[in-house]
Amino acid sequence: MKLYYLEHSGFMIDAGHQCYIFDYWKDQTQIVKKAQQAGKELWFFVTHWHGDHYSPAILEFNSDTTRYIVHEDVPHKEMPAPRTTVMAVGETTVVGNLTVTMYGSTDEGGSFLLDTGKSKLFHAGDLNWWHWLGDTPENIDFARDFAKKEFHRVAGMQADLILFPVDARLEAAREWGAIELLHVVPQPKLFVPMHANGPIWEPSLYFKSLYEHMPLWIPKQSGDAVDLAAYGIK
Repeated sequence: MKLYYLEHSGFMIDAGHQCYIFDYWKDQTQIVKKAQQAGKELWFFVTHWHGDHYSPAILEFNSDTTRYIVHEDVPHKEMPAPRTTVMAVGETTVVGNLTVTMYGSTDEGGSFLLDTGKSKLFHAGDLNWWHWLGDTPENIDFARDFAKKEFHRVAGMQADLILFPVDARLEAAREWGAIELLHVVPQPKLFVPMHANGPIWEPSLYFKSLYEHMPLWIPKQSGDAVDLAAYGIK
């Protein structure tokens, strides 16, 4: 399998005959279009309705083999009903050869865990500890408690690949969510930051000291790609 970075929280996993596209928003290098032109099946996963995670442009890729797996808050009436799966947090369903579980979020929508039978792939959507420096004490407490609750729900979840927000706007708290998640789940074979909203993430010395043996892949621009097999993800 090969992982492509599209933009923001958008990624495509090329699994051979099928491509799994998460939170498509922008695709400057037309990775998804090229995959479809190569005859691959496109499966779109949408964690929630926010404009930086969902684009109605995904309907332009609709074909007899295109699938849509979306959180229930995503506009889906125009999606082809026989090939659209609408999910709520806490649900698990089988779509083709995949077992898909939807976990929660600390914003809108949910997050996806895909089990291919050989590997498990997690896209967090907007699941994070959204600690905004300078916010009100009440909002700070709410964000902390909400994050604690949702991380408790994923405790023990096994994933070979984790795609997770590391947002520059959170400043000193940029890594807090990732650290808390990695406290409650086994370390993945590969951790990939997303939702940067600013400078590319440079892991702090503290983060490195906690997870010095955990492989990281930090994409820098649209079109960057990595071979997941190099990390034992097949």
